[in-house]
Amino acid sequence: MQYSLIRVLCTFYFSLFTFFYLFFYQADLLTAMQHTLSHGKTHYDHFIGAVLITIVLLVVQVAVSRLCRQLRLLWALTYLPSALLLAMLTDVSLSQSSGQLQFGGMVYTAPVVLALYALLLRIGHVSGFFVSGFFVSVSQYTSALTRSVWTNVLVMSVLLLSVCLCDNSDKTLHVRLHMEQCLADGNYDEALATARRYALADPNVTMLSTYALSKKGELGEHLFEYCPTGGAGSLMPDPGRHIMFELYPDSLFYAHLGTRYLQTMPARKYLDYQRRHGRLKGNLVDYQLCARLLDRDLDGFARDISTFYEVNDSAALPRHYREALTLYVHQHSSPILVYKNNVTEVDFQDYQKLEAKYADSKERQTALRDMYGNTYWYYYQYREYYWK
Repeated sequence: MQYSLIRVLCTFYFSLFTFFYLFFYQADLLTAMQHTLSHGKTHYDHFIGAVLITIVLLVVQVAVSRLCRQLRLLWALTYLPSALLLAMLTDVSLSQSSGQLQFGGMVYTAPVVLALYALLLRIGHVSGFFVSGFFVSVSQYTSALTRSVWTNVLVMSVLLLSVCLCDNSDKTLHVRLHMEQCLADGNYDEALATARRYALADPNVTMLSTYALSKKGELGEHLFEYCPTGGAGSLMPDPGRHIMFELYPDSLFYAHLGTRYLQTMPARKYLDYQRRHGRLKGNLVDYQLCARLLDRDLDGFARDISTFYEVNDSAALPRHYREALTLYVHQHSSPILVYKNNVTEVDFQDYQKLEAKYADSKERQTALRDMYGNTYWYYYQYREYYWK
């Protein structure tokens, strides 16, 4: 009865952890692995994949338990090979330069640990340590059942904690992969919610956020709420700067923009080429205008916006365009266009008052970030420095 309870407890503990670990935390990483290994020909299903991998690891445990019958009291140790396989599976990264899979140190560590595991089992079998000796020193404090249960729970916890410590916990990579998965599913709101939740200053996250906003038609309205970094070069894939999609097809991205060329161009070159050939239309218009804003090119922005938008005091322009034009007019004594939006003008005056309130640069930046961190004004003055 005691041994059956321990087995059921260990099986439940390991199965529950493995399924939720794979389904909720490592699902996007496993999706990227299968996408890379199959060259995009197959798709990883989060639920089915988590179930199948959990079952395979349990089968491995059953095989180990049949070979190690002496581990009746320390039954949790029969899960060590399965835990090692789980750690190896999730200790994977993607090369920034090529996008190929790179296995981590567990590939080399696991064989060593397995060899030590087999050696200790042999020693324990000969000495009888795992049968009774391990528990002699604590038998005076607890009952046999309590002692066995808590010892196995402790051992299992150490094994699973080790899996978590050995896996790929790169937050930026996980955010990127999750956002790409959301884009592939057409869930743009969740992709943007992920970017907002983690607020990472990463060019790839900027590219994904920009694309999701463009798909929703909100690029000029909300871009600077998502901590954009890297200037206009972060708007499009650029392998030379390690800006690329891992899961999402490039073809869908360029189909959204309108044109794809055989040679991948950096964002600035692509947009300039489209402008010179009169192909700036549709979604590319806001990409062009936001590229100007990301590069802090207010003069170029003022020239371009009058081509694509009606600019007057009553025009309903996207929020960041209103902010940029307000800043542009305040910077120039003889602007090429005059624009004034009363609401935006009042906000900008409040921004300037708050800025003048603090003599210390760090205090000033912190106060402005808390109040106006989602505006173009804050980006223009501080964002690249703050998120560098």
